[in-house]
Amino acid sequence: MSGTAVTPHLSAPVRGALWMVLASACFSGMTAAIRPASEGLHSFEVVFFRNAFGLLMLAPMVLHAGLGALRTANLKLHLFRALCFLGAMLCWFTAIKDGIPLADAIALNFLAPIFITIMAALVLGERVRARRWTAVAVGFAGALIILRPGIQEISLPVILVLGDAAIWSVSAIIIRRLTKTDSSLTIVAHMFLWVTPASLVLALFVWTGPSWTNLFWLFVMSLCSTVGHVALTRAFAAAEASVVIPFDYTRLVFASALGFLAFGETPDIWTILGAVVIIGSSLYIARREAKLARKNQAEPAS
Repeated sequence: MSGTAVTPHLSAPVRGALWMVLASACFSGMTAAIRPASEGLHSFEVVFFRNAFGLLMLAPMVLHAGLGALRTANLKLHLFRALCFLGAMLCWFTAIKDGIPLADAIALNFLAPIFITIMAALVLGERVRARRWTAVAVGFAGALIILRPGIQEISLPVILVLGDAAIWSVSAIIIRRLTKTDSSLTIVAHMFLWVTPASLVLALFVWTGPSWTNLFWLFVMSLCSTVGHVALTRAFAAAEASVVIPFDYTRLVFASALGFLAFGETPDIWTILGAVVIIGSSLYIARREAKLARKNQAEPAS
């Protein structure tokens, strides 16, 4: 037996899964912190501080890596992703501030993979067969179970959460493409570099100034979000999206626990049932896409 210590090595799928679980926990923590951070502040102001703190947190990492970490051949793609990120944040932060239950918001946000499938077919011209369209329909049925239109009112926060899911699906496609050429630090740094001044312009129109309590929760919210985005990009870089995306659904567990502990929220049976339907359809889509990708890779080039 050799005296050399053996260092355990985690496989790429395991590393990707662990990064995704960390990202899910951080994003859930960020979501829970929005309400105390938003007390007395407009959502535009909260979004600005979230980005400003995030940029400050990343600055030491960028300086340590050197300004070369910002070098990219995909500047237009980064700018478009920053625009998507800003739009998604405005939708999400406003919805959470206005009181939508955390579990409901997270469950509806799981529609993002379903939106990705629709856009792949309508915008990218990808061929989507009947089974995946069926999964898309099932996913929307899950959303209807949660929303129960006609039985309860479809509120503005609900519409904003659905808007966030649609915009986030665009952002996810961009992240997948960027991870092929840029590091996770480059991707996250460019996001904050462009979205911070843009959100400041919006915040100046409604500026009131945060209290020290606001600043504390804004910092906590920003820390969770920044770590979450770094973990998210590392998850996509470590393993295929179809491998890591299923672990994103742990957000529902984290959000339900935080909603109960912090705000006394308990998910009702309709939210749980709808979430199960949405998650099931999304997992089927991810599995189907992975299977088709392996099949395409196995086919000889013409």
